[in-house]
Amino acid sequence: MANGMNPPTEGQEKDVLLVLNKQQGKVSAVKGFDKEGNLQTVPPGGEFMQVDRNGDIISNLVANFYRKFQDTEGLALFRCKASEMEQNAKAIEDNHRHPTPEGDKRTEALHVPKPDNPESKQGYRFDPAKIDWESLKKVGITAETLKNTKDYDRVMRGYKSRNTYTVSGTIGGFYLRPTDVKLSFYQAKDGTIVPKLHGVQQDEKLLQRPYNGHEFSKQEQGNLQHIGNLGSVVQITDPKSGGQIPVFISRDRYTHELEYMRADKWKCPDAVCGVKVSPEQKAAFEAGKAVRMENLQFKDGTRRSAYLQVSAVERGLEFLPMSAVQALQQGQQPAQQVAGVKDGQGVEFNGHVQPGVQGKFPGKVQPKDVTPAAESRTQVAVNTEGKTNEATKQTKEPLKQGQDKPTAKQKEKQDKTLKADKPKKSRGMKM
Repeated sequence: MANGMNPPTEGQEKDVLLVLNKQQGKVSAVKGFDKEGNLQTVPPGGEFMQVDRNGDIISNLVANFYRKFQDTEGLALFRCKASEMEQNAKAIEDNHRHPTPEGDKRTEALHVPKPDNPESKQGYRFDPAKIDWESLKKVGITAETLKNTKDYDRVMRGYKSRNTYTVSGTIGGFYLRPTDVKLSFYQAKDGTIVPKLHGVQQDEKLLQRPYNGHEFSKQEQGNLQHIGNLGSVVQITDPKSGGQIPVFISRDRYTHELEYMRADKWKCPDAVCGVKVSPEQKAAFEAGKAVRMENLQFKDGTRRSAYLQVSAVERGLEFLPMSAVQALQQGQQPAQQVAGVKDGQGVEFNGHVQPGVQGKFPGKVQPKDVTPAAESRTQVAVNTEGKTNEATKQTKEPLKQGQDKPTAKQKEKQDKTLKADKPKKSRGMKM
């Protein structure tokens, strides 16, 4: 008998859902779901649920069925006319026990496939239904908050949020003072989805310490600090296996956290914004280098050039921000040698200046903008910065280009001055 949830209207055929328990080889009719979302079934002749063929209810039921029963290998869902339910139920059971081509064809026509899950289409790594949103709500983060900032899809795919969120509250008996964090999730060994809060790292010496066995060079430290990416592929010790693995390393520009991504598991895309990636560009990307790509087609309809680089934080290619591009360009361009720059005492010296550097006056290079050449380092240190060493501590005249100690003439003059200034030793009173 039909239940009272959706009474059939005259002249309108209703549908019913059938469930095959493959282990038992039995077919049941769907009666509904209980308060916990568990499937309720009855024998085909019992009180089953009927729904409109073209209504949204049956689509929602199918979606709920597959959402609730993640592992549906032991169950199969079928849909048929209510008037044909009993004969179809028997046909499904018979074909399950003794499959035939004709039986397979009939059951396949009745079978309800797993619907396209928008979350699966978007490549979600985590099931939103398995996340403890109530605990997150206690510290100030909700699913709606993430959707409003467009971070929802990002964190569900396994990435760290782009935006920061102010969290506070009591967790596990501990009070969390208001602080800005980024959010990500990871799956624990027991299968639970655990939120991870990424606070700002204040450790200034983080880049000076080994990272999973890799020691950063000065150049690498500068790249991570100013660009955000290492700029090369390096070997580190795998925290899980203990073996050596090739990785990209990046630094979160807000939290300053270091993250890595395996280089041997990353695949370079064939095209970016409608522009094909050349073999040379692909090789550069795979080596961790930044690459300038021309005539990229953006969503706003404009075409622009941009620098891209593999980011471990973004888990793939990223568009470098302007600050990173500026740091990159300065690092790529060799310093230009300049001559005739005057130090603090007005003495000329040789040095090197980075292209684009200007002092107080546009077009003029100032001493503070110049890295002194090797032969002029002592000169600038003494004349401009007022520093001394053992050789120059008594120097009163400015050092000239190439000097790192007084000349013989200057030394003689200094000795005479010191001798003249030295108080004469008293011989005592003559008696």
